[in-house]
Amino acid sequence: MFRRTFVGLAVTSGLALASLGLIGRSKAGPSDRVEGESYINSQSIQMREELIDYFKSYGYHSIHPLPLVTGVEFNGGLEYDDDASQIGSNQYCIQASARVDDINEKSKPGTLPLFHVSALRPHGGIRPNQSIDLSLKFIVDQLGLAPSQLRVTGTNRLVAHLPLLEKYGIQESQIRFVDLNDARAAGKGSGYFEPKGHPRSPSLETYSIEYVMPNGQEIEIAEIGLDGTGLGLGIERLTMARHNQLLSWNQGLKSFRDAVQASAKRQDLPLPRGYYEILELSQPA
Repeated sequence: MFRRTFVGLAVTSGLALASLGLIGRSKAGPSDRVEGESYINSQSIQMREELIDYFKSYGYHSIHPLPLVTGVEFNGGLEYDDDASQIGSNQYCIQASARVDDINEKSKPGTLPLFHVSALRPHGGIRPNQSIDLSLKFIVDQLGLAPSQLRVTGTNRLVAHLPLLEKYGIQESQIRFVDLNDARAAGKGSGYFEPKGHPRSPSLETYSIEYVMPNGQEIEIAEIGLDGTGLGLGIERLTMARHNQLLSWNQGLKSFRDAVQASAKRQDLPLPRGYYEILELSQPA
């Protein structure tokens, strides 16, 4: 559910988001998965395994993600986010995604050509507090990120969740409120997620959790649906926060290239337009 360019309040990350399921799981079906070599570094692989162990300890079961290469034109033929309509209660998936527009932010540290979101739907369906509690228990208690370095961005509906945020050391002064109408017009998360032209037409109120790096830059590490739709934790972003070290666009290009090539080959699809745009290559005629 989530990923933004993670510089201040830039464009959104990959929250597990409600959708109409217009993009299915493609020809590759449940066997299409992104292997370890598609991760930017070994620390990100370790974070992935920790998240999997964490979810399993609470009774969650994995489902296969959507293929990275979608076979449709939106977002240059690359998967934009996870599909919460395919995630049942007590289930999670590790979704690989890419955003073609992020190439405009490639010079900003923390912006990656390929990212992974651990998305899930909580036990018992729509229970926003459970999504918040599950996220912060991992971020604060397990990873040990300092609550003073966290920020929360969303609409004034966040006030109702303040007691739970305070439980994890997040004070009201660390919350930045955005206008709902402005957030919906932008559609990029941290208030409202409704990306223009998305084939699954996700539309929901959200809020995001950011981590302040030592240089003062903020990176988004989680996005949560305020209606309890689900939550998304960014694997690479959590890795950056844990190690207090930003990763760069160029560092991620090889893992992006390998992951897209592998997904296209498994499905017998051509390399999509977004592959050439992100790698800044000429697309064959």
